[in-house]
Amino acid sequence: MDLLNIALTSIGSIIVLFLLTKLIGNRQMSELNMFDYINGITIGSIAAEMATSLEDDFLKPLLAMIIYGVVTVLISILANKNIKLRRFFNGKTLILFKTNNMIGVNINSSSFNSHSIKTISFSTKISKKPV
Repeated sequence: MDLLNIALTSIGSIIVLFLLTKLIGNRQMSELNMFDYINGITIGSIAAEMATSLEDDFLKPLLAMIIYGVVTVLISILANKNIKLRRFFNGKTLILFKTNNMIGVNINSSSFNSHSIKTISFSTKISKKPV
């Protein structure tokens, strides 16, 4: 009986995860900001807990997943309408290179070290080679 319960709640959690993903919006990993990434991990953890829980009450994790999904969508909408909230949740864009020149002030304030900068500049030189 426990195996059937786990199978049914697993299928239910997959369906809810699919619906929440459609609600939040499909994005590639490189397009996720830190807030969306953390919420995705949290919703996935709740879904895993819901699927493997041997308790009969699956409504609490289901409700938690839905609340996380709705709050994520609401914060995304608010961040798109308010620049201060967008900068708080998404961060501020930091331009490191402009027309193949490094911007020293921005590099100093970034978290890159000298090895990372050399790797970036080396890879941009390789990609700029004419074919």
